[in-house]
Parts: sequence; C-alpha cells; structure tokens
Amino acid sequence: MRSKILLCAIGCLTACHTDGLRPIDANVKEFRGCDICPVMINVPAGRFLMGTAGEDRLIDPRTGKPAINDSPQHEVHIDTPFALGKYEVTVAEYAEFVTRTGYQPESGCMEFSPPESFSISETVDWSNPGFEQPDDAPVGCVSYFDAQAYTDWLSDITGQNYRLPSEAEWEFAARAGSTGPYHWGTDNTLACTYANVRSPGAHTISKRQAKADLEGFPCDDGMPLSSSVGSFQPNNLGLYDMQGNAWEWVADCNHKDYHGAPANGSAWLDAVDTLRGCQFGVIRGGSYLNLIERSSTTVRNGRPQSGRGTNMGFRVARGADVSINIKSRTAADNAFTDTPGAQVFRANCAACHVDRGTYRGIYGTDQASVERAIRGGGNNVMSMPDFAEVLSTDEITLVARYVREQNGWD
Repeated sequence: MRSKILLCAIGCLTACHTDGLRPIDANVKEFRGCDICPVMINVPAGRFLMGTAGEDRLIDPRTGKPAINDSPQHEVHIDTPFALGKYEVTVAEYAEFVTRTGYQPESGCMEFSPPESFSISETVDWSNPGFEQPDDAPVGCVSYFDAQAYTDWLSDITGQNYRLPSEAEWEFAARAGSTGPYHWGTDNTLACTYANVRSPGAHTISKRQAKADLEGFPCDDGMPLSSSVGSFQPNNLGLYDMQGNAWEWVADCNHKDYHGAPANGSAWLDAVDTLRGCQFGVIRGGSYLNLIERSSTTVRNGRPQSGRGTNMGFRVARGADVSINIKSRTAADNAFTDTPGAQVFRANCAACHVDRGTYRGIYGTDQASVERAIRGGGNNVMSMPDFAEVLSTDEITLVARYVREQNGWD
C-alpha cells in the first residue's frame, strides 16, 4: 500500500511538469555512518515545486491570514542525491557529542511556560528544557551554530561530509513526492497520525494562541510537549517528524520570500553573509507548540542564528555540498542594508535574544504593533528586551520598519 501511495504522489508531481522522486536504491536505503552517528535515509535526485501557490495557502487560525513568505512557488532541481537523518537529532545523540568534545553552548534559551507568554531563561538548556523528556526526544535549545558544531564533529570522526540540509533539500525530502500542505495530503484531521503538533494542554505562548485554541483542534495526539522521535508515522521516504515535534535549522539565510531563490537546491546566502554567517537563519517544519497549519511542509520562519528555543532542534544531512547560491545585491539591496533602521538594528538589537527577562508575543505585524512590541518588551521574531529607555522614538520607528521589511510584513 505504501509503495502505491508513493507512486500516486510521484504521478501527481509528473502531471505538474516535474520529475518527482526518482526510484530509491532498494539495496541502500538506510545506513548509519558510525556507531554513534544518526541513522540516515538516502534521498534520490529529482525536482519539485517548492513553496505554495496563492490559491493553496493555509489560513493561520491565530491571525485569520495566510503566510506569504513561501511564495512564489517555483520549480527546483535536486540533481545530486543526498542523505538525511531518519529522525531529528536526539538528546542522547547530542549529549554524546557534548561529552566527547567538551562543547559548551552559550546560555540563554527561549521557554514557553509563562502563561500566554515566553521568556529567555539562563537555566533552561538542551539538557534541561524545563520539562521531562526522554533521551530519544529531539534535542532543543540548539542554535544554528550549535547544530553546525555537531555536524562538523560528525564530519571529523567519519571523514564524511555531514552538514545541515539546504532549505530546498529539506522541503523536497519533507514532501516525499506529495504536493499538498502536508506530506500525507490535505486532511488536517490526520495530523495526529503523522505529526506531534499543537494539541490540548500545550503552553499558550500568547493571547492570540490562547484565543485560537478555544476554536478547538482537528485532533488530539496526546502529546502537549516533545515526544520520542519516531512516535508518529513517517513520510513516504521513511523520514519521521518532518512536520511537528521540533523546528529544524537549515543552512540558508532568511529571505522574506522566494523571489530570486536558487533553483538548484543549494543553500541561499547573501554575499555579505558568506564569511560571518547570517543575522537571521531559517527553521522549518513546525513543532509540538504549533498548530498544524503552522507545521506544514512549506511553513518557514526566520530566527537569529544564535537564538535558541526549547522547540528548536535540527536533523543532519550528508553528501556533497550543492554549490552555495550567493545572491548578488542590487543597488536597492545595498541601499536598504545601509538604511538608518538597519544600522540601528545592527548596533543595538542583533544579539538581544540572549538577554534574560520576560517577553510578550507580537499581536500584529503592522508598524504600530511592531513599534509597541519593541518599546514594551520584545517581539516573537527577535525576542528583544525592553528598549524604551535605550532607543529614541525615532530609532524604534526605524527598527520596526527594518523588522517588517525583513519579514515581508509591509
């Protein structure tokens, strides 16, 4: 039955003028690079439509509006097969890395236990997320740099090229031949069979989230927190938890949408970011705290690469790096980068997520809401502390414009 489903999915992709997934080598589908390495699944070459067409957008129950940062939908060619972790990297696997290397992540992790809010905690970390979790749960409180350190270590001990997947590779593997918002199709009532997503009892995060929860859930998976990897059904490639459980870091810098995105499956970086990394990276897949509509195969969020959250983890890829696509900056790009708002942000706000304190979620993406969030205690994108006594009114206005432009909210 499962092979028939995959064939149907591939047929649908072909009808959409793509090759879909080429057949997997039945003799070499799953492997482990070393005794302490994650189990990997071979992902074949192929091509697919990345992103969401306008008419297929999911409505976010919290806002009543769809996301727009996963457009325009565009064809991507994955010409080189690669391998992807069968599961998200677990607490036990990450602990092995820390024990053997002595790696010490920086402190500060966003946790969501305060009612209708969240906070940056100096005591919560990857080994203690503030709630009980099994060793085979996905590791959380991991920044992009923490994840990169883990993949570098795997590369060192195996002599193979472990890395984070590109955003395109991630979505290609998550879809596994599907064309709907979920790898199992379009029926959100099936979510609890395939994904650990938001369900009754989950932390409320914000007033908007609490209000949305009153509308009910399409199903109840019985998991208000993270779960053991592999607890739900896999997609057609045999990959588990590609939707839900934990957000997953990818290799790309964040861009407000897909205009100018590469079509060869490579990670998308700006020229200015190739040496020092991105200010904002990308996380994919949603988590146990997110509604199913915010845990689709196309949903994407921008986060500071040095940021951490109890629901933010990763999975590893292995294989040759696809040539990194460096976006050539236009005169307009350069002008925007050098705007007063960008300068104020870089000077004052780029590392604010590591400060302790309680933060409020942002209850709107219009200019006034963003200014209010910055002035009064932060927002859900940068987790900034109270800047009312640090920045002038004019500077807050400039930073708010910058944040809205970066996230495609204008």
